[in-house]
Amino acid sequence: MAAESPSQIRNLGIIAHIDAGKTTLTERILLATGCLRVAGEVHEGTTVSDYLQQERERGISVVSAAVSCRWRNCQINIVDTPGHIDFTAEVERSLRVMDGVVAVFCAVHGVQAQSETVWRRARRYSLPALAFINKMDREGANFAGAVKQIHLRFGIPAVPVQLPVSKNGKFAGALDLLTGTVAFALDEGALQDWEQDLDISLAFSEAESFLLESLAEADDEILRCYFNNDKPSPDLYREALQRATGKGLLIPVFCGTALQNCGTNALLDGICSYLPPPDGGGQLRAGNTSAGFQALLRQNPAAPACLLVCRICHQAWTGDFVMVRLYSGTVRAGQSLGNSRNGRELLVRRVLRLQAGECCEIDSAGAGDIVGLDVPVGDCRIGDTLCQNGLSVTLDSMLFPEPVVSMTFEGSQAEDREALPAALEKMCAEDPSLRFQQDEILGQCMVAGMGELHLDIVQDRLRVEYGVQTRTGKPQVNYKHTILSPARQRLDFVKQLTPDIARRAGIEIALEPLARGSGISIEEPEMGQDLPQNCRLAILQAVREVVDTGVPGGHPLADMRITVADVSYDANESSELAFLTAARQALVEAIHLAGLAELEPVMRLEVSTPQDHVGNVIADLTARNGRITELDSLALGASRIVALLPLVEMFGYASQLRSLSAGRADFVAEPFQYDFSHADAEP
Repeated sequence: MAAESPSQIRNLGIIAHIDAGKTTLTERILLATGCLRVAGEVHEGTTVSDYLQQERERGISVVSAAVSCRWRNCQINIVDTPGHIDFTAEVERSLRVMDGVVAVFCAVHGVQAQSETVWRRARRYSLPALAFINKMDREGANFAGAVKQIHLRFGIPAVPVQLPVSKNGKFAGALDLLTGTVAFALDEGALQDWEQDLDISLAFSEAESFLLESLAEADDEILRCYFNNDKPSPDLYREALQRATGKGLLIPVFCGTALQNCGTNALLDGICSYLPPPDGGGQLRAGNTSAGFQALLRQNPAAPACLLVCRICHQAWTGDFVMVRLYSGTVRAGQSLGNSRNGRELLVRRVLRLQAGECCEIDSAGAGDIVGLDVPVGDCRIGDTLCQNGLSVTLDSMLFPEPVVSMTFEGSQAEDREALPAALEKMCAEDPSLRFQQDEILGQCMVAGMGELHLDIVQDRLRVEYGVQTRTGKPQVNYKHTILSPARQRLDFVKQLTPDIARRAGIEIALEPLARGSGISIEEPEMGQDLPQNCRLAILQAVREVVDTGVPGGHPLADMRITVADVSYDANESSELAFLTAARQALVEAIHLAGLAELEPVMRLEVSTPQDHVGNVIADLTARNGRITELDSLALGASRIVALLPLVEMFGYASQLRSLSAGRADFVAEPFQYDFSHADAEP
């Protein structure tokens, strides 16, 4: 199979709130494009993209699943992303390699909490978007209300390209505003005489006028037609929508009901027509690792190959492989690629077309495509750049949130304790938001993740995929320490080994507190050129060790600038070990001089509740040291409460919220920032 031309490829992610219908829509797309004979169902655990046992048992997406299909003349690569906030890393790494997104919304509930979270991440990468209002056949569906919410909550015009039509109080289908024809109908022939219905004709005229006015504000060609009182042709409409969508000036809105496979074909047409191809952005900027300058990559198959690793997969039935996005060149079996991070040469054994948990071997893949590569996965990390023919560039990597909850894992039997660290190491390679530390004395591992569900899934996958039975402790919050004031400390280290031999090192370290969320900044402006490289590295190693572990009995450090202000070096008596010890002691003493303060993770909590329970919910949040930041009224008598809440106060909150609202409220939470512990603030 020959590599696709970049202009014929569409890479898109499907993003949404939990249970908005992402996986169902993906399944119907595969059915419409001929990849499936029968569509699976989420509640039956038979969908293609939910292929892990945990996903099928729980009815939620846990990992991002990549599938490929063809529609018209386009190769469409789709990534179905998880909707739960605990699996943010999956969404992050998927959006990094996408060229556009399809945001799915429930027609009944409109824009929900997690919808906003994933939308903010998509906008960070400036991804063009289409909106699909799903579940139009549900009672209480409000297409106009959902469109209005998208505009208000996302701050970008949402422009319907279809008009949903109801007959006898039930959803019947939709009309195409560009052509004036039936886009789709639940029952064949139900909308053939729509022009004879005065109410539908009037609604169509109003919707068509809104489309024209919205596009006139975003595109000069449509503006010219508007001033000349000319009606644009369907082709002109499509070209204008493609330009405006690609620039992020508006969101074309489609509708349908994925469960009944209505609206899928029209959405696929929109994906091919309005979302940009991989080469739509022209040349790609990348850092040159050897010369230190910016290189411009030509995104075409003839250029040297340059790829970004976006996922590492350990699967017994397919073998280990990495999922990559090709930004330039062509890759095929037998080719050699270099890892820009570690300089390792990787031999490509197979090129794989991905279909969620399955894959098939293909001859080659070209620029713009997303495929799997059978290479030594132990030499790769997520975010690595792989290059060909001596090309030495580094693509922008990915940023992942820090884990906020830890739990102790211990193997049930001796063989489980022995196998646990290796299994966790593989899982951490797959999931950058997962970390672990091994305690060899106790035979335990402290595993850190994004939440209780995240760690629960980890334990289940250890049992199912790796055959490792574990016991776990209670979840614990990951605290950090910062400093309260600037400080400076000098330390002269002397170790007398023999009467004639001594080891010396002198170092001065300055500390400065930074704003919340700034992280750690390590500077070394005064390290002289005559300081040997091994001593320089020893100083940096000592600093990083203290940053990662904190002062004795403390937490990891955050939000400070550490400056190596001065060093004293003697060629005869200084050594690597002396500088390692001196730097560690000087930094710990400087931290105590500056004063320590405990930081705790604070979550951004968004609660959707019936209005008659708002008072109880707010009172409970206040009692948990929460700070209310927003309060809105939603459709169908519901309210939206946004609060900042310490993570330690969120354990058991789901049960309490169900009790307060008679089971009618729900919530999502995402890490907001680390802030001073409320326990320290209490008198």
